[in-house]
Amino acid sequence: MDFGGKRIGKFRKKTPKAAWGIRLFLMFAFFAAAPAQVATGATDATINVAAVVKPRHIQLGEKAQLELTISGDTFIKHIKAPKFNFLPAFLAVPIDSKTVPQLKSDQIAVSMAWIYELIPQAIGDFTLSDIRFDYQGDSYFANPGSIRVSGTDTYQETSTGGVHQIEVEVDTVKPYLNAPLKYTFRYLYTAVLPTRASPTPQLPEFRDFFVLKPQKLPLYTRDIRGKTFWVEEHTRTLYPKKTGQMTLAPAELLLPLPQGRKTLKTKPLTLTVQPLPEMGRPADFNGPIGEYQISAALARSWAEVGRALTLTLRVSGRGNLQVSEAPKLPTIPGVMVSGPNPSYAAMPTSMAYVYTLTPVQTGTLRIPAIRYVYFDPKRATYATIQTAPIRFSVRPNPNDPAVIETESTSWKFWVMLSLAILVVGGLIVGFRWYRVGLAKASPDASTRAETPEGSGAKRRKAAPDETPASQAQTALAALAYIDTTHEATAFANALAQVLYQYLEDVFALPQRNIAAVREVGVQAQVSENSLAALVELFTKCDYYRFAPVPLRANERDALIARAEVLIDHIENHQHA
Repeated sequence: MDFGGKRIGKFRKKTPKAAWGIRLFLMFAFFAAAPAQVATGATDATINVAAVVKPRHIQLGEKAQLELTISGDTFIKHIKAPKFNFLPAFLAVPIDSKTVPQLKSDQIAVSMAWIYELIPQAIGDFTLSDIRFDYQGDSYFANPGSIRVSGTDTYQETSTGGVHQIEVEVDTVKPYLNAPLKYTFRYLYTAVLPTRASPTPQLPEFRDFFVLKPQKLPLYTRDIRGKTFWVEEHTRTLYPKKTGQMTLAPAELLLPLPQGRKTLKTKPLTLTVQPLPEMGRPADFNGPIGEYQISAALARSWAEVGRALTLTLRVSGRGNLQVSEAPKLPTIPGVMVSGPNPSYAAMPTSMAYVYTLTPVQTGTLRIPAIRYVYFDPKRATYATIQTAPIRFSVRPNPNDPAVIETESTSWKFWVMLSLAILVVGGLIVGFRWYRVGLAKASPDASTRAETPEGSGAKRRKAAPDETPASQAQTALAALAYIDTTHEATAFANALAQVLYQYLEDVFALPQRNIAAVREVGVQAQVSENSLAALVELFTKCDYYRFAPVPLRANERDALIARAEVLIDHIENHQHA
């Protein structure tokens, strides 16, 4: 520009130095700022451009909206559509454009807007590139900023900034038919939603599965990429009912948001259900799958004929116990079996099967080892476990008329035998006394034999007392001279009847059984040790009465000695 030397000169002379400095600073700032405005594409003196994306966080499958505008203070003409390319992250589809006239500074100005739909093609955080506006040979740029695209299983709430996401998993994608499969659904969140309603999980229907729903698990926390999430977990135990490929539908979570409900959704899960192998399958396999232990126990070690006795078979471990058949007992000779009655535990890790055993014969019976065959999916093999054999004794039923008659007949027989033994014993003793008398009458008799007090004392000791204790002791002494080593049943029965007779004479025993013995012993205030020893002796007698085992001579003598000692203790207690 040409200002004229004189005017400039005069102007310069009249202008102070400080004013010239201010003018130079303003000119420098203007020329420095002008290129920056064009480069950034924000505005120049009359043109404004803008790019706005809403919302900034969407899920894959949802859409965002991009709105581009160009406007100015003066009339804008020859407006061209802006240029941009967000591929491959987003596909931009134009959906609308509009022209808005307005009055500015007494002039008609026109602003132009373009609206696009952004369809995400991938998951992640994306920074969108600049958008270029060309107008009258100049380029203007606007940057729409960044946008986050999450999967259908994640949502970030705008008011609290909380992240909400869901996930599902199974412990195996290749389960076996009827084998347990654990399905787990998790809801993870960093902040509680600002609504009264709670998020609602919706799990698949699980068709073609037998489903067990365990108890709800408590909340816990988990750190993910530096953030702490609360975790709400829902599990199901699934048992496939058919083989082949199966697809579990996506699980969903309904989020009640202030602006409306939003649904999170997981991906579907594909399973391949395998059949159980035919090779190596035992004939008695009936369906258990998993890993197990087994044990068996009787309610007591003895029973009476015709009276029930319970056998509890317990199977524990992890598998399909809840849907498996009960174990089958082997044949038990002499026993009728009914049941079982299964007892379910709170968690499917243990199962008790209760069988009722009713013995129909006396003696020592044996429950054979009980086998339990299962398929181990971890090793893909069949396995067999078993219990140890169990023995128990069966006594006659005291309320059985046949047994009562038999015992009565047996008692009469042994009484007659005892009387015969006593007669024979008396004859033997009399013969010995006769021999002793002859020896005393001979000239070679000792001085001690001539003393009348001595011979009288010996006769008093040899004479039997007419008391229950002396009668019992005499019967026991007679048993000691009978060889019953190989007749355990006969000896035990005779010993028991001698003791029963003694207790009937002393305490008026109402019935000949151990329960009655214990009751009268308590009423008579017999010492606990003596009563326990007496009950144990009767138990031994019952064992030898019904057990087909031999009785050695030393064992027989020990039983007789114990009976004699017990009678002495009871007599001492009675006299005291």
